[in-house]
Amino acid sequence: MLCILGYVENVDIPDPPDLQSVLARLAELEIRLAAAEAELKRKDQIIDALQKRLFGSSSERLDPAQLQLEFEDGLLGKPEALPETGDAASAPEESEKGAKRIRRKKTDLFPRNLKIVIDEVLIPDQVAAHPEDFKEIGEEHHDELDIVRAAMFWRRTVRKKFVSKQDRSLPPIITSAPEPSLPGTLCAPALAAQIVVDKYCDHLPHYRQSMRFLRQHSAQIGRQTLNSWTHAVARHLAPIAEAIKEELFYAHSLQVDETTISYLSPGHGQTKTGYLWVYLDVNRDVSGDEQDAVGGGTVVYDWQEGRGLDCLLDIIGIDEVAGTTHFQGIVQCDGYSAYQSLVKRYRGIRLAGCLAHIRRKFHDARGQSPQIVQPILRSIQRLYRIEHHLREQKVPPDCRKLIRLARSRPIVERLKQTIIEQEKTGNHLPESNLGKAIRYALGQWEKFELYLHNGGLEIDNNLVENAIRPTKIGAKNYLFFGSAEAGKHNALLYTLIENCKLQHLDPELYLAEVIKALPEHPTAEQAANLTPRQVAKRRREANKAAA
Repeated sequence: MLCILGYVENVDIPDPPDLQSVLARLAELEIRLAAAEAELKRKDQIIDALQKRLFGSSSERLDPAQLQLEFEDGLLGKPEALPETGDAASAPEESEKGAKRIRRKKTDLFPRNLKIVIDEVLIPDQVAAHPEDFKEIGEEHHDELDIVRAAMFWRRTVRKKFVSKQDRSLPPIITSAPEPSLPGTLCAPALAAQIVVDKYCDHLPHYRQSMRFLRQHSAQIGRQTLNSWTHAVARHLAPIAEAIKEELFYAHSLQVDETTISYLSPGHGQTKTGYLWVYLDVNRDVSGDEQDAVGGGTVVYDWQEGRGLDCLLDIIGIDEVAGTTHFQGIVQCDGYSAYQSLVKRYRGIRLAGCLAHIRRKFHDARGQSPQIVQPILRSIQRLYRIEHHLREQKVPPDCRKLIRLARSRPIVERLKQTIIEQEKTGNHLPESNLGKAIRYALGQWEKFELYLHNGGLEIDNNLVENAIRPTKIGAKNYLFFGSAEAGKHNALLYTLIENCKLQHLDPELYLAEVIKALPEHPTAEQAANLTPRQVAKRRREANKAAA
């Protein structure tokens, strides 16, 4: 009842709220708030990673001064920087701070057998006037590095035509025209090799080559012509590429990775995403007579429009009846699911993990959780320092296995225990960078530990990632493949050129040689004898015999 100025009215007074419903609502809001905060933190990590990718340094190397740990000195020792790559890694360490860097001479920079052209001999005027009064005691040189500009010319084969003097009614006779070096083109082997190497080794797209031919030689060779000649080279040398794929089956282990490259797809109005799969045999566990028999490592590039299991099977090969793969050995790779499916469905393959991928994920998490991540990165750094020493000393596979078991295994075991303890503490969000890194590391750990027991394996698959790098540099210039078919031809030419690099062959000289030597319809044996590995093997044998 409510009474105001004598007026009385019946008013319904609401019941007081139920305490349990208020508490339930509060708990619900707290859960939603925690989820919102977690989502904001996840997005902050994504933004931070994107900013570092756009504006930060691309190096994953760590400053030792930032990684001082609370571990005992006897466990890790003093912080030590990773060895530099390139010349700095091979140069001897300076014993004194501030010591002068040794300057290399021109004889160290250029080949010793570089051609010398004497342009002029200078004689003092006094000697020229009275040569009988002087005796020559020596000479000094002033050298300038020069080069002869390439010349374009027609390489002509003359076919003489004759008629019979006795019977003029007979038709003229002439020798049959020789087969073109590159079927369907006017291109000689040396020019074809230059065009291919310019694009796939020196990353010079066809339109730039066309401009250079016009500027230097006044020759109008259009992009379409260069493109058709390049495809002709790929079709002609396809048997050699198939022979290189067969060489993969000599391997005891393969490193495998894939990368995206766009390609034009008619009817879509835009580019589609394709994948370049790379298979590398580092040949670490082949030595002695077997090494002489099969040569050095092999790399194969395979173009696919997708990245499923069927793409792997095109190179690995399968026996559906036996349920096994043609390649029998170890595949070192990242944690992509296609590799897991390969092992589950077919026998004969073992997977080895990659420490670089594990490290990369922890490296991405160091900004949000430095106290947790820094000890992990420091332990990984120690493992890489051991591998660097083994590589520098060229330790054979059996010895590498023993050293890894003695020195690396204790570090690996402690590192695994550290990661497991961090997972149990739960001081991180499952979808944070740290949570993803821990989950990925523990999922790959058994495969990663395989390198400890196999001296032929590397600690990571960075070698195959290095083999991918030339294709990414090239793609920055030509942007995309012209078609799915062009992707197959591009992969084939990358295979030939990168195998030349592995065998220390000049790609341009090699391509010119095999274009000329390979018949139009070669046998499998003829093609196998012209792979970079076999060509390099014959040259090594010839040099050994000459010595």
